[in-house]
Amino acid sequence: MKNFTLILFLILSVQAYSEDLKKSTDDGLAHILSTMSVLYKSTGYPIVEVIQSWEQISECGGTWQSCPNARLFITSSMGDLYETPLLYELPKAKGWRFIHAAETDHELVLSLLTTLQHANVSAESRKEWSFKKYTLRVSKYDGNITLDK
Repeated sequence: MKNFTLILFLILSVQAYSEDLKKSTDDGLAHILSTMSVLYKSTGYPIVEVIQSWEQISECGGTWQSCPNARLFITSSMGDLYETPLLYELPKAKGWRFIHAAETDHELVLSLLTTLQHANVSAESRKEWSFKKYTLRVSKYDGNITLDK
């Protein structure tokens, strides 16, 4: 009888949990979350995450132009209750690589490069492509992010 009660409890528990699970209809968010990778996450305040997500799941066709684009999102938060995090996005690129983070008294400075490091493209096509460097400055006072020009 004791085992039967335990089994019944487990079955009812599984049913209760399955009723709480809802399938999302947000296909865009599902794509971002399923293709994302966190390139950087701060260890202090402000709380900053740099997240790459692919626009499509595909491969390069030999030239850098045929490679899918990657989106780069940056979130920033001071960690306060009820605060909506700030969200920024850099221009789309063929790929992203986090380079370096440095702190000053007033800001967190992040360095990133666009990259073809992951891409299977010909050597000739790779020579045609050039990287771009981005430097982001995150305020330690309010989490706002500025882009060096």
